[in-house]
Parts: sequence; C-alpha cells; structure tokens
Amino acid sequence: MNQLPFPHAFAPDAKFLSATALDMRRPWIERGHNALWLVAALWLECTIVWLVWHWGSFAHLEFRDPDDALRLMQVRNFVAGQGWFDVSQPRVNPPFGGPMHWSRLVDLPIAGLIVALRPLLGDRLAEIVACVAVPPLTLLAMCLALYASVKRLFGPHRTVLTVALLVTSFPILTQMAPLRIDHHAWQIVASVGVLGGMLTLDPRRGGWIAGASMALWLHISGEALPYIALYGAVFALRYVARPAEEWPRFIRFMGALALASAALLLGVKGWTVAQEIHCDSMSPPYLLPLVAMVPVLIAGHRLLGTATLLRRIIPLGAAAATGALTLVSYAPQCLHGPFQALDPLVYNVWYLAIMEGQPIWKQDLSTGAIILIPGLLGLGGMIGAVLTEKDADKRFAWLSILGMALGAFGVSIMVLRAVGVAHLLMLIGNMWIIARLYPRIAALPTMAARVSLTVSLSLLTPFGGAAIASAIVAHFTDTPEDISHDRASTHLYQQVEALNALPPSLILVPLDLGPEILLRTHHRIVATGHHRNIVGMTEVIRVFAQPPEQARKIVAAYKVRYIFIPPNFNEVGHYRKIAPQGLANWLVSDKPLPTWLERVHLKGEGASRTYRIVPPPAQPGV
Repeated sequence: MNQLPFPHAFAPDAKFLSATALDMRRPWIERGHNALWLVAALWLECTIVWLVWHWGSFAHLEFRDPDDALRLMQVRNFVAGQGWFDVSQPRVNPPFGGPMHWSRLVDLPIAGLIVALRPLLGDRLAEIVACVAVPPLTLLAMCLALYASVKRLFGPHRTVLTVALLVTSFPILTQMAPLRIDHHAWQIVASVGVLGGMLTLDPRRGGWIAGASMALWLHISGEALPYIALYGAVFALRYVARPAEEWPRFIRFMGALALASAALLLGVKGWTVAQEIHCDSMSPPYLLPLVAMVPVLIAGHRLLGTATLLRRIIPLGAAAATGALTLVSYAPQCLHGPFQALDPLVYNVWYLAIMEGQPIWKQDLSTGAIILIPGLLGLGGMIGAVLTEKDADKRFAWLSILGMALGAFGVSIMVLRAVGVAHLLMLIGNMWIIARLYPRIAALPTMAARVSLTVSLSLLTPFGGAAIASAIVAHFTDTPEDISHDRASTHLYQQVEALNALPPSLILVPLDLGPEILLRTHHRIVATGHHRNIVGMTEVIRVFAQPPEQARKIVAAYKVRYIFIPPNFNEVGHYRKIAPQGLANWLVSDKPLPTWLERVHLKGEGASRTYRIVPPPAQPGV
C-alpha cells in the first residue's frame, strides 16, 4: 500500500481536486478566476502599446488635435492663478479675451498631477507627465467602471471578455491615447456610469448613480443633451414595463439629474455665469426643464397610480410636455442647436469643414464603414441575446441595453464624434456573439478546426470589424490615403517656436493653429477654432478668404503686427480651395507681395512663412 509523503492532515482534498479538474475542463471564457487582475493586465498591455506608439511625441508635447493644446493652456492659466469660474483665454481676441464654454472639471486631474509633480520634476516635465498619464488613467477608470457595471449581469468571465474587446476598439482608444487630454474620454466614462446605474440591482442606488453620471456628462460637454432624452426614455420605458420595481430607479434618476446639474452649474460656473443663457453647455435653458419635470412626475404618480398602462404613461407625457414648454418659453433659440449664433461665413467655412461633427453620409467610405460594420455586429449580438435569453430579468436587462445602444448608434450616425459612446455599448453585443460561439468551437474534435475558427473570432472584435470594413472599402474603391500635414508629422511645433524670436505681438494665424501659438510662444492671437469668439473667428476667415486689399482693412482695424501661415496646413489648403483670390492663396503661391506686407525670415521656420504688417506712410502735416 502506497503511503503519502506527508501527514494525512495535509493531504489534498479529493473534492477540491475533482472540482478543480472539472473547472479546468471548462472553456476559459467560462472561468472567472482573478478577473480584476486580468482587467488590470489588459489595461496595462494597452497602455504600454500606446506609450511605445506615441513615445516620440512626448518630449515636445506634439498634440494631434488643437483642443488638446488649448486644454493645456486652460490648465496652465488655472495653475497660474486664473479664477475657478473664469475659463476664458486672455491672449485671444485682445483686449476682450477669448470666451470659452469648456468645463473646469476636465482640468482637475491634469492640474492636480502638475501641481503634485512640479516640486519633484519641474514645470516642463510635470506637464509632460500629466499629459501623458491622464488619458491612460482615464482608460483604467473606464475599464474598472465597465467591469463593475456589467459583472452582475454577465458574470466575471464574460465581463473580462467585454473589457478585452474595449481595449481593441479604436474609436474609444483614440480618445484615451497619451496627450489626448480633452473632454471626449470623460464623456464615455460618464456613459458607463449611466449604464451601471441602470443595471444595479438596488433600484434606488442605481437611480442615484445613473442620474449623477448623466449630470456629470452634461457638465463635461453639452454633447450629452441628446442622450438625456434617449436614455431618459429607456429608464421611463423600464418603469412602464415594471412600475413597482423601476419607479424608484426612474424617479431617482430624474431627481439626481436635476439636483446634481444645479449643484454643478453653481459649483463650476458661479452664480453670475450660471444665470446666463447658453445653448452650447449646461445653463438655465436646460436646467429648468429638468427641474420642472420632477414634481410633475411625482404628482402624476401619486394621483394616478400604476394600475393601468395609461395611468403610467400620462405622467410621462405630462412631464415631457412640461420640459419642452419650459425650454421653448425660456430660450427658443436653443431649439436650433449650439451653433445657431454663428456667422454664416464661419458656419460654412469652419463648422462644415469639421468632419467629426458631420453625419456619416458626409464621411469618406472607409470612415463610414468603420462606424457601421462593428456597430451593426454589436446590435446583431444584442438582438440575438434578447431573442434567446430564457431568464426574464436578464432579457429585460438586454432589452434596456439594446434601447440605449440603438439611441447611441443613431446619434453616432448623425455626429461622427459620438461614435465612442455608441461603440462602447456595441461591445456588449460583440461579447455575446463571441461567448456564444467559442464553447462550440472549443468542443470541435479536430485541432485544425478549433485553431482556425478560434482565430477567426478576432474578426468579431471591434478591431476585426474595422479591419473588415477597411478591406471591403479598399477592394471596391480606389480612394487615395488622406495624409494630414497639420501636426506632428511635420514637426509643426518647431516652426511655431521660431516665432519667439519676434517681440510679443498680435499675430494673425489660421484658427486651428491658434492653440499652438498660445502654448509655445508669448504672442497673442485674434481667434482659435472655438465658437463663442464669433467676431474673432469671422475676421480671421475673412482675412484669409478675401483679396489682399480687403484683408488689409481688417488687419489694420485689429492692429495685427504679423501674419503667420504654414503652406501645408490643412486649413490653409481649405482657404485656397474656396477662395483662389484670397490672401491665403496669394501668400503661399509666390505671387508678388502686397505693398502692406513684407517677408520676415526666422531661424527654424521651415516651410512656414511670416509676414510683417508695413505701417502706412505718415500723412504730411500729421
């Protein structure tokens, strides 16, 4: 008889061994061991790839979007002592300053890291570390929030798979790459909070979470406005379907949305600005309807009860009508959208040229396919889950997610920049398809079939769907690749920094170049591409689009001292296309200079061109 090599008290438990062996025979997707460690590993892998990919752009803060550069300028101003409620840019549109609609909330993590690291690293390195670190940390917050939101519904194994799909979604990851410090990533994080509140088992706590997340999203950006209506409708329909269970969640969602919005409006904007009417961000036109709807809902619920479908719907319709009437009576101009006050010239030349703000049918075929194909795959997965789910509560949750996804997908069709929120929800549908197929593939008898079909599942990931979309478009079209000349590809920062050889002056530059001038030089500018500075934006476009003699009058009125123009800048190319006789095309086409301009050669200016305004000759007797 064989003896154990150790005392019987320490012998392995036969039941434990059998359970472990049985568990190990299950497909990995069914095993949820060390789930949070796997989430952390996925995040770390993605972060390392991003750091390596963008490493060369860190030392000189080579931002790929002008909004990131201006965000850092806003943080610099704040750290230097600018007031909490004042987010204007003092070196824009002098002497008035450049008004901004951005939230101070997004500045906090960047400013906090800079202040904390400055004693150790110095100003410059602290800025670099903060701008590099904040986006990956935002991604970590999103991964953890997504895990916490859907774990109860899907279990840890499928939740880890959902996070794995998240870190392959290019539309989402581009908003969280190092140096991408603008507000778009935080919008997606806030959307996860709304999802988590809807799926939280305790309806009261879920309502508070969802409402507060929605309010935060709205204060980060006014782009959240359509989601208030869409997601609010989902919460309302859940209440209609299950009144006893979902009323506490729905009314707390609406109450938290109204209360948190009011608190954030006062806390972020201050009493004076909080009373102003703005259609591009949270202000009274949007707060008052939310506040007015809550008592209508409560009163209707108490008076009519929930006994019939009609009694549940009437308060919802009355609340919606109250909110709409409040908005129309208080600020009817906001019905036309946040850009209704733009000058027609600015709208046609600037706004319509921002492709991320345009609908899918105005994008190139490749971009449209990358939006549609992964999105349709995700929607198909969610529909499949609804049709096959046997558990009533889980089917109810799937229907709710599907409703949110359909609304978000519709918004992304209308506005390209909204694709991140839509694809986040689509990940859940992608996860369902893969989780449904993999166990069947793992059970196939031949290794060749198992390996080939498992590899083919990668085509169902967001990355795989985008690859399929690009391949299809490339096969059927012959569209040349669009190469941007705007930012790091041409080391534009070096050309901008050459302007520091000039004395501090008012310089007229293309709108999208303005943030770089503010960030890297001591000069002032007329405008950036931010719509509240309507007058300054209009004048910059007029200067570059009008013939030299007409442009001269505007330059003289603003007392501009220099004009700086990079010939390969995309915005300059747009001016040349729409206005062949305009000043922009004149300056970069080697035509004879107007008499009121002279070329200034600067060391390190590269292809860019700098021109000094020649003062008019003194009048006799003056």
